[in-house]
Amino acid sequence: MIKATDIYEATHHGLDIILYYYPQAEGCVDNKKKFKRRPDEDDASACLKKYDDCYKVTDFGDSGTAMSPIDICMQEENVRFPEAISILASRYNVTDELKRSVNKPDIRKRPATADEKEGTRFFELEEKFTADQLAILGPRVKQEHVDSLHWFVAKSISYVRNREVTTKYTTPTYPIFMRECTVLKKDGSTDKFYKIYEPLNPDKQWRFSYSPDGVKPKLYINGLAELQKAYRDFNAQEEKLFYNDPKNQDQPYKEKKLDECFICSGERDSLCLRALGYHPLWFNSETYKVSPEEIKEIYKYVERIYNIPDIDSTGVRKGRELALRFLDIHTIWLPSWLSQHRDRRGKPRKDFRDFVELRPTNEDFRNLMTLAMPARFWEESWSERSKKKTYSINTAYLHYFLTLNGFYALHDDNIDSVRYIHIDGCTVSQIKAKDISAFLKKFTRERFLPVEIRNLILDSPRTSEASLSQLDEIDLDFTNYTATSQYLFFKDCSWEVTKDGITPHEGMLPNNRFVWDNNVIPHKVKVLPPMFTITQTDDLEGNPVFDIAVGEHRSCFFNYLINTSRLYWRKELEYAWSDKGVDEANRYRTEHKFDIAGPLLTTEEIAEQKLNLINKIYAIGYNLHRYKSPSRAWAIYAMDNKIGDEEQCNGRSGKSFLFKAFRFFMQTVNLSGRNPKLLDNPHVFDQVDKHTGFVLIDDCDRYFPIKQFYDMVTGGMTVNPKNNKSFFLEFEESPKFGFTTNYVPRDFDSSTNARMLYMVFSDYYHEKTPENDYLESRSIRNDFGRNLMTTNDYTEDNWNQDCNFFAQCLQFYLSMADRGIKIQPPMDNIVKRKYKADMGANFEDWVYGYFSEEGENVNTFVQRTKAYDDFITFAKVSKGLWSMQRFTKALRGFVELCPYIEEMNPIEFLNKDGRLLKKVDGETKEMIYLRTRQREGVFTPKTEDSNGNIPF
Repeated sequence: MIKATDIYEATHHGLDIILYYYPQAEGCVDNKKKFKRRPDEDDASACLKKYDDCYKVTDFGDSGTAMSPIDICMQEENVRFPEAISILASRYNVTDELKRSVNKPDIRKRPATADEKEGTRFFELEEKFTADQLAILGPRVKQEHVDSLHWFVAKSISYVRNREVTTKYTTPTYPIFMRECTVLKKDGSTDKFYKIYEPLNPDKQWRFSYSPDGVKPKLYINGLAELQKAYRDFNAQEEKLFYNDPKNQDQPYKEKKLDECFICSGERDSLCLRALGYHPLWFNSETYKVSPEEIKEIYKYVERIYNIPDIDSTGVRKGRELALRFLDIHTIWLPSWLSQHRDRRGKPRKDFRDFVELRPTNEDFRNLMTLAMPARFWEESWSERSKKKTYSINTAYLHYFLTLNGFYALHDDNIDSVRYIHIDGCTVSQIKAKDISAFLKKFTRERFLPVEIRNLILDSPRTSEASLSQLDEIDLDFTNYTATSQYLFFKDCSWEVTKDGITPHEGMLPNNRFVWDNNVIPHKVKVLPPMFTITQTDDLEGNPVFDIAVGEHRSCFFNYLINTSRLYWRKELEYAWSDKGVDEANRYRTEHKFDIAGPLLTTEEIAEQKLNLINKIYAIGYNLHRYKSPSRAWAIYAMDNKIGDEEQCNGRSGKSFLFKAFRFFMQTVNLSGRNPKLLDNPHVFDQVDKHTGFVLIDDCDRYFPIKQFYDMVTGGMTVNPKNNKSFFLEFEESPKFGFTTNYVPRDFDSSTNARMLYMVFSDYYHEKTPENDYLESRSIRNDFGRNLMTTNDYTEDNWNQDCNFFAQCLQFYLSMADRGIKIQPPMDNIVKRKYKADMGANFEDWVYGYFSEEGENVNTFVQRTKAYDDFITFAKVSKGLWSMQRFTKALRGFVELCPYIEEMNPIEFLNKDGRLLKKVDGETKEMIYLRTRQREGVFTPKTEDSNGNIPF
C-alpha cells in the first residue's frame, strides 16, 4: 500500500506537489516571503516552510493551520485522503508494484521421511493475521472477518515430490493465505478442501491452488456454506424471540430469509464486503457460469441477491450476462470515476476492494446499493379487489433493462433530436424508437411472459417514444486511428495497420472504443502476403523515384486498378497488332490482361504507368487513414488522362468505382458535382457529422467551383442540418474530400496544387460512341466476368483479397507519411488538357492560323490589342464573354502546346516591371512576341524604326 511518506520521497518532500498547485510560491521556499494562495485576495498571506517530513503551507488569511501537500491536494481536487494518495501516486509515478526479487517466499528443501507419502501436501497455520496481512486483504478487514470466512495464514506449506519435501514459508513480503472450504455431500455429511491464495505472487496465474487434489467439486460457490450457517443462526435467534412472546406459544414459527447477500468478484472483494457487515458469495473464476439451480438455492436464504462486478471489459460483460440471465438479481455497478485511479501496477482500478480503499465508509456503500436495480422491468402485485395479479412497468427498471441490452441515446451536442443506438460488443448501430419497441415485444414472447405484460409493452405510455427519449445518454469514443496507425473492422476481428504491417485483433477494441456497424465489413478475413513491393531510389537531383513489383497473387480490385493506370494500353493492345494475326494478338492480350509493365512498352512508358499505379495506392492509403494532419491536408482529385476537344467529356474510366469502394471502410456522403446549384443549398452537408469519414463530390462539371472547398480541405467546416442548429466541425473531426471529374481542372495554381492529391485514370475502360474512335466498349465487368465487391458475384476469398489489398495500400501510405513525401501521378496529359481547355475550339482554330510557323506574326512584335480584336472578329464573340485576361490565358496555353513555339515574350524584351512595351505611332502599347524554335539559321526580329515605331 502506498503511503504519504512514499509520495513525499518522490516529490522533494512534497515541494513538487505544492508548486504544482501554487506555482506562484516558487520564490517563497524556506524564506519569509509570502505568496497569494487565492488570486482574489488583496495581500499575500501564505508562507511555505519545511517541517519534519515534508513542506507545508500556512495561510494566515485562511485557517492559519499548516497544510501538508496531501491536504492541499484534497482541498484543490475536492477529494478524500485515499483518492488524493491515488491521484498523486499516478501523477508522480509512485508504485508499490510487485517485484520478484522482493515478493517471494522462503523456500527450503529436505529429504522426505518414511511416513511422508509421495504426492502429499501438508501445512502449518498461524493463529492470527498480522496488521500488514489484513491490510493486504482490504482496508477495513479485521481478524473477525477472516475468521468468519475461514481464512488462515499458512506459516508454511509443504509437498512431497521425488522423495523430497519442498516447504514454502510465508514472509513479510510474501504472505500465504488458506481458506477452509466446506462441501455438503449428498448423504448429508461434509467434506473439506483448502483454497491456497498467494496474493503477492508476481505471476497472477499461480496465485491460487487447492489441497488436497480432487476434493474441490466442479461446481462450488464460496461463501454459500457460511451464508447457510448465518441463515440458521439468524432463524435460531428469531425463533427464540418468537417463542419468548407468550401469545406465540401455540403458533408454529415460520423461517425468515436474510435481507440480502452479495456476489463478489474475488477473495479480497468478499472480505471487504464482509468487513462492511454483509454476506458475500464468490466463484472460483470470473468465467464461472452459475446455474439456475444454484441461484434458486441461494434464494432459499435471502430476499435479494446483489452482484458487484468489476468494471473492466470482462467484468462489465459478465455482469450484464448475469443480470439478463437472472432478471431479479440487483447489480451494483461501481462508479466510472474509479477507473481514473491507478492500482499498484499502474492499471485502472476496477473492483470493489479498490472502491472501498478510496471510499471506505458504510454510507458510501449504501449509496451504491440505492442505485442498484434488477433487469426485470415489470412489477407484480395482488389486487384484493379483482383477486388476481396485476402488472405495471417500472420506468427506471425498464430503461436499465434496455441499457443492459445495449440500447442508449447517443450524446451529441450538435443535434437536438434523440439519436437512438444499439451497442453489440464494440459495434454500434443507429436505430429508431420503434426498433426498441420491437425488441421488447420479441423479449416478452421469447420469455413466455403473460399477455398482461405483453399488452403493457403495447399500451403503456412508459414504452412510448416520449418515454424512451429519456433513455440513458452515452458518450462513445469512435476514434479508430492514431497519427501512425489505423484500425479496419471485419466480421470477427479488427486489423491494426501501421507502416510495419497488419496486426489482427480479436474481440473488443482497445481503450474502450467503438465502431459504427456500417464501418464493419461483414466478411471473414485473414492476413495475406504482400501483393506488391514499392521501392524508392533518388535521381541525380535527389528527387525520389519509385518503382513497383507486382506479385502473382493479387486481388480483383488491384487488377482493376492496374488497368486504370495503363496509359499506353492502345499502343500495347491495339496499335502493335494492326498488321499481325488475330490469334497472336489475343494470346498477348490474355497473357498481359493485367500487366502494368507490358514488354511492348518502352522503359519510360512503363515507368510512367508504374508511377500512375503507385500514386493510386498512395492515395487510397491516404484516404483510409482517418487521422488528419495539417501538413497533409489534401483532397483526392481524380480525372481522365485522355486528351480531347474542349467540350469532349470522356468518362466511363472507372474513377467513381474506386471512390465508392471507400464506403465499406468509413461513413461516406455522396454529392453530385453535376448540380450547378450544389453550394447554393444551405443544407448541402446535411448528412455530414463528426462520424463522417469521407465526402465525395462525384462527376464534377467543367465549371465546378472547386475553390469554394479550399477552406474545408485545410480547415474545419460548418454544417447546417435541416430542422436543427448549425455546428462547426474542427479540422480534426471533419471528413476528407474527394472529387471526380471528366474534365481537366481550370486551375493549376499553387493554391490548388497544395490542396489536391491528384489521380489520373487511363481510358482503358471506355464507352464506344459514334463520336470517338474506340474499337469497342470495355467495362470493369468485361475484364472480370462479374461485378466487383458485390454480394451476389463475390466470394469470401475475393473479399479477403480485396481487403488485404486496401490494408496494404494503407500500410504503404503510413510508411511514407512521416517522410514528407506526396506522390503525384504523371501529369503531362492533364496539363495539356488544361491548356486545350484554356484555348477552346474557336481560339485554337484562330491562333494556329494567326501565329502560323511561317507567318508574319511570329518572331516579331505584335500589338496585343490588335491581336485580341482580330480574334474577337474571327470568332464572332463578345468582349464580355472573352475578356483580355481570358485571351492572354488562352494564348499562354497555345504557347505551351504548340510544337514550333519556343517561348512568349522573351525576357530580354521585358522592362523592369516584366512587361513588353513598345511605341506604336508615338503611343506606348502592350506587345506580344512569339519566338519559334530555331531550325536552320537565326531568326532576326523586326525592330522599331528611328522614331521608335514598329513597322507592320
